[in-house]
Amino acid sequence: MSARDDGRRVASERAAAGPGGVAEAATPHDLTFGAAHMAATVYPKLSAAAGSNANLFVSPVSLSQGLGLAFIGARGETRAEIGRVLGWSPVSNAAALTRAYNAQLTDTGDADIALGIANALWLAKGLPVRGEYVAEARSAFGSVPETVDYARDPGGAAARINGWVSRETKGQITEIVSASGLNADTAAVLTNALHFKAKWTTPFEDTETRTVTRGDGSRAPITMMKRTGRFQYRETREGQAITLPYGRDGRFIMELFLPRDTATLRRWEREVRGVDFFAGEQGGTSRFDLSAEPERDVRVILPRFEARFDESVKAALIAAGMPSALDRARADFSGIASGPRLAIDDVAHATFLRVDEEGTEAAAVTAVKIVVTAARIEPKVPEIVFDRPFLATLRDRKSGAVLFFGRIADPEAVQ
Repeated sequence: MSARDDGRRVASERAAAGPGGVAEAATPHDLTFGAAHMAATVYPKLSAAAGSNANLFVSPVSLSQGLGLAFIGARGETRAEIGRVLGWSPVSNAAALTRAYNAQLTDTGDADIALGIANALWLAKGLPVRGEYVAEARSAFGSVPETVDYARDPGGAAARINGWVSRETKGQITEIVSASGLNADTAAVLTNALHFKAKWTTPFEDTETRTVTRGDGSRAPITMMKRTGRFQYRETREGQAITLPYGRDGRFIMELFLPRDTATLRRWEREVRGVDFFAGEQGGTSRFDLSAEPERDVRVILPRFEARFDESVKAALIAAGMPSALDRARADFSGIASGPRLAIDDVAHATFLRVDEEGTEAAAVTAVKIVVTAARIEPKVPEIVFDRPFLATLRDRKSGAVLFFGRIADPEAVQ
């Protein structure tokens, strides 16, 4: 069995159980695995191009749903390519399950945890959009269609899209498109927004100023939060890792991975696989899943920080295996509109992450712009100090969904 098939199986089994392993209503495993598969497919391309001091924190769920809106309007090889990057087959029903999936994710059942996911279609005035596309986008993704005039009022169109982005991310991301990038050739902008805010199960209390090493080797002082408690924890020759839970029952968690050195960090980023996010609870080797690790007393020292990422992911998607969707001569989005030939011009992705003593706030936005073309070590007193670049996931234990994943190389101090 391939790593991809094994990851899909494990994701399916995980989706049928809650945090304590009790069987619950199954979550569509194609979506859970697909988001992890996308992270594994796209993230290494982004990390290879990013500077050593860059924070690279992406939302597989947001990227998957933004591209999912394009997938349902794609045909032929374009649809097959997008599906492969998403981890969906061309005939997958994953898109149809997205709205129910989002409802399960956002039903946190905890006053200390808020998760919101929204999708929208921003269609050009006069575009002969197919009614069946709008209907599927609404039923599958909950997308509200909006008509804007890109040709005559690009500034107004940008203001409406960015206003929606700001509202859906509670003001943490305020811009995803610019008026200068919109014109008469713009046929549609497909958007997803995700916002997460949660309190730690037990907050940090003590702080101290320490010096951290950035990704480029420079050093800077930053406020570090301290806490000792029982956590799922791993230590090997490659580094340390720990799970920090949120809310009353720990359904949502942050997993932090501290490599021993920069070379190990780069290798982890280069070798990430979708199965790495799931196999741990089945007793297998899983670099980015700590669910099988036992709890033990650990002293955690973590920066209080903010980090942002705001880049085009177009080149990474082409390298990951969907070139025709972004090629004006080859793209086939005939399922979106009749008449004009359409292609993806760009895919913008922005994220925000803030970690402090009380908890975490995170947000992500994806905008798809479519244009007309013609071995283990057991220390006696473990301590994990995040004073150098590290990797992090933010995930839902109930479904296994990886909401965010990436590198923190230059934490910005929070006052």
